[in-house]
Amino acid sequence: MKKSRIYLLLAVFTVAGFVLGLGFDSIVGKAYAKTESLSNKFTLPEGAAFESEATGTGRSADYEIVSIYGRKYIIFSSGSDIEVLEY
Repeated sequence: MKKSRIYLLLAVFTVAGFVLGLGFDSIVGKAYAKTESLSNKFTLPEGAAFESEATGTGRSADYEIVSIYGRKYIIFSSGSDIEVLEY
């Protein structure tokens, strides 16, 4: 086969694969997003639930130690990244 025919076949298969990928994306690719949210299944007690105990800045991140319903957490934030750890 000539190089031009090979390039033409590659282009045709690329376009066909792209179109089939768009068509089947809603069937196969989104299955993980159809789970139920657990946020509505429990209720939190009323009262003062949140208390900030300490804040500060480290070398490259800000942190805050908070108490939420009696449990302590440390929240690190650096730019748009946030990480929460149980203290």
